[in-house]
Amino acid sequence: MSHLQITLEKDARLLTDQAFLNLIQKRIKELLISSGPPQEIFDYIQQNSGKMLRPMLVYLVYQLCNGDDLNAVVDVASGVELIHIASLIHDDIIDQSNLRRGTQTIHSRYGVSVAVLAGDFLFAKAFSVFTTYNEYKILSLMTDVICQMCAGEIEQLVKPGQTEAYYWRYIFKKTACLIGSACKAGALLGKNISQELIANLESFGHYLGYAFQLVDDILDYLPISDRLGKEIGDDYQEGLWTLPIIRGVAQGYLTRSWRTDYSRAEITKLLEEAGILQEIYQEAEHYIERALALLDSFPEHPAKLKLQQIAEFVCRRSY
Repeated sequence: MSHLQITLEKDARLLTDQAFLNLIQKRIKELLISSGPPQEIFDYIQQNSGKMLRPMLVYLVYQLCNGDDLNAVVDVASGVELIHIASLIHDDIIDQSNLRRGTQTIHSRYGVSVAVLAGDFLFAKAFSVFTTYNEYKILSLMTDVICQMCAGEIEQLVKPGQTEAYYWRYIFKKTACLIGSACKAGALLGKNISQELIANLESFGHYLGYAFQLVDDILDYLPISDRLGKEIGDDYQEGLWTLPIIRGVAQGYLTRSWRTDYSRAEITKLLEEAGILQEIYQEAEHYIERALALLDSFPEHPAKLKLQQIAEFVCRRSY
């Protein structure tokens, strides 16, 4: 996704999107300073940053809600990104993934014990940032998010589900709740914003998160020529019951022992012929439509336009 040149009109220090993300990277580098061996690990963590979607959502919602404390939004957005990175480190341990974005995961390079502690350190740093400005509402919000994310992963490990009801509950905890809370955090940094509008922005993030995860699940079963960036067949290799699989089994196109009965290519062919991948993609589009409708209550603003473009990108992405 290209960075559009949007400026902070109300702040004396005019920033483009990329300039803000540069500030986030700089702030995270400041936060992840340690003496001795830990510094090597923290430097490695920062070498492979992702799309930075969550800090950008904090920033854009902050702009939309007339925020005027740049230091606060940089810190809060950095804390949100630290939570996201920490969750990925822990997820990679749980999933026994050796690669993320084409490079070695922390646990495969430095060991599981080091990776667990590195993730814990990032969580702790995020909390320290959230308390800097006495933003206790944000601290409470993010504490609840981490609890939900961890509860979701525990349930997935102890009693993984194979139904749609379980799936929707799990992806809320895995993906949608953090994206929704990133939007709510940006709104809490705004000025004179009603509780109704704050709730709308949080729901905007939830819908965005649902669509993001649906597209992610579809990407795992698209032909390789249609894919960019995402590791090929991760969900299939791990035997995950994502929505395409759940529906394929429920509708009789796949057996319950699909992981051993079919190759990934065979599953892709069966799901495409059944129209299941297209059906799920249309659901993702529906969530984006619901998300965009929630922005209608806000006046025209460069940040609103960018939020709309991010929402539309979620369904178009191929990574």
